[in-house]
Order: sequence, then C-alpha cells, then structure tokens
Amino acid sequence: MSCLVAASSAPASAEPGSFDLINKKDGSRLALLDNNTAAEGAFANSLRDPNWKYSTEEWTSQVVSGRLSDGTHNRVLRNVAANKCLQPMTDSPARGMRVVVKTCNGSEIQTWNLAPETRSDTNSPWQIWRPHVDKSLALTIDMYGNGSWNTLYLDTSYPSSDRLWALRPNDQPWR
Repeated sequence: MSCLVAASSAPASAEPGSFDLINKKDGSRLALLDNNTAAEGAFANSLRDPNWKYSTEEWTSQVVSGRLSDGTHNRVLRNVAANKCLQPMTDSPARGMRVVVKTCNGSEIQTWNLAPETRSDTNSPWQIWRPHVDKSLALTIDMYGNGSWNTLYLDTSYPSSDRLWALRPNDQPWR
C-alpha cells in the first residue's frame, strides 16, 4: 500500500489542518513521551494535565480508505513535530505492546482501522483505534504516575472509555 507519498511531505489525501486525538475516559491528548521528536520508535503517551503543553500533541490525519462494508474506515496518523507515524512497536502487534512513532513508510502497520462507538444504532463521535493488521486489538490508555499522563498500549478491542478516541481540531473547543 503506498498511501503516503513521502515522510517529509503531506499526503495528497491528508485532511486540512492539524488535530488532537482525545481519550474519552479522561480527556487526555495523544502526544509523545518526553516530547521526543528525534527518536525512531519514540513512545506515545497521553497528557491529562492541561499544564502539559507538548509540541508532539499535534497530529495530521490521512484517510486511507472510504467507509468499509463493516462501517469502519482506515487512517494514518502522523505526528506534526516528529514527522513520524503512529504504529504498534513491532510488525506483529500483541496485547500489552506499547505504541510508538516511526518514519512514515506507507506500510499497513501504520494504518489504523477506526470502529465507531454505537449507541441505539447511532454512531457517536468516539472511535476505537485498531491496528489494521490486527483488529482484535485497540489503542488503550494505562493510568500511570502522578495522574498527569498515561502510557499507551494495545489491549483487546471493545468500546470501553479507555479505548475510545475522538479526533478534534488542534487546541480548539468542541463545537
């Protein structure tokens, strides 16, 4: 799959603007641990404390496919500051595995399948972010430390609030 044109340029099908990826359970924002933009394989985390303002909490989103027959769709998430894409730590994702950013390369391991949370046959704005290569897993927060940030890992895919995320315009109130 060659959906990304190059790591240094924006994909042709990228949505305009930049985004925050917000977790439903605690409102934390997806970022990179220690605001690390240099390391290949830097760990992703989520920031809960509003005083933590990282350049790495800004992302661009590329739609890889239209709505699929199961009601889901696929995206690639690129960190603006690091210019790297979100993916499981290795090419063989498993429960408990951490999530990292690596140089964008168009591989399926960097593609996420988004399944909407559904209530009474209506989709909410919250989605389960699942690795395209293993939809039985989901991006999940793990409460950690002093409560100001979370580590992220893969766990079983189901619609609990620690596994639900919403993509929203960067640093903007919800409308």
